[in-house]
Amino acid sequence: MPTDSYEITANAKINLFLRVNGTLPNGYHRLYTVMQEIDCADKLTITIDSSRRGFKINCFGRSDIDPEKNLCKKACDRFFSNYKKLKDESFTAPYTEIDLIKNIPSESGMGGGSSDAAAVLVVLQEHFGQPFTEEELLRIAVNVGADVPFFLYGGTCLCEGVGEVIKPVESLAGLGVLIGKPKAGVSTPECFALMDSEEAKPFDMKAYSDYIDSMNTHHRNNSDILEKLLAKREFLINDLEVPAIKLVPEIETLKTAFINAGAEYCCMTGSGSAVFALFENRGDAAAAMEQVKDVPALSGCSLYLAETV
Repeated sequence: MPTDSYEITANAKINLFLRVNGTLPNGYHRLYTVMQEIDCADKLTITIDSSRRGFKINCFGRSDIDPEKNLCKKACDRFFSNYKKLKDESFTAPYTEIDLIKNIPSESGMGGGSSDAAAVLVVLQEHFGQPFTEEELLRIAVNVGADVPFFLYGGTCLCEGVGEVIKPVESLAGLGVLIGKPKAGVSTPECFALMDSEEAKPFDMKAYSDYIDSMNTHHRNNSDILEKLLAKREFLINDLEVPAIKLVPEIETLKTAFINAGAEYCCMTGSGSAVFALFENRGDAAAAMEQVKDVPALSGCSLYLAETV
């Protein structure tokens, strides 16, 4: 088999809300969240050469990534080990080289590493002729990382469990998104530990299910999307936001600035530290970006313009 090369884009995500619904026996937290794909993206070129062995990743835009700990390598390892175990015991993994251009900020809660890993799984699945069923590929994905299964679907999805139970929701594509990323990141384990130290905030799963069903209908336009999304603002909560603000106070500063700039809705994504603001369209988000880019209190923050997809 000759050397093959593939180019693929790996989009980021935001969590429109994120509720923590207790813990599982293995200690992982049970999540209930709607993830939304956005067009802020990393780019990957993946080269596969069956005449050689080994793995190499060239990361552009991030010099501190350890290749051995990169989720792209983990995705390759999991795919190849499952291929050998389930499909062909004589299989030997080919040489795989990845050129990764990083645009999604790290330690942001935007799923950059998970999206990159999902992109690798998609390419390998194509290269080897779709050897795994959807269910098998999802099992591989969740063993790479909790957010990886979502990126095999993309779009708008309700995600439960540790992120492996996926239910697509009516598309919310086309909204403008302004993202602010403080210089400091949030330690996910530390954030969850802080949340666990506080009294749990129970929520009504049935009410959330009804709310999601109300959005899961045809949308006439972006204004209609926002109206349905914001109909239950009290549901739009990220349970990790309060502990994250204790670790990185700039999160609250960003939220205030975005709301003052006219954001329809503003929240931290994932375990942070990035904050996103929603607007009816990309133009409105760009106008808000112009308003906040010179705010002195945001001088250490990076700003990104995006759109839901």
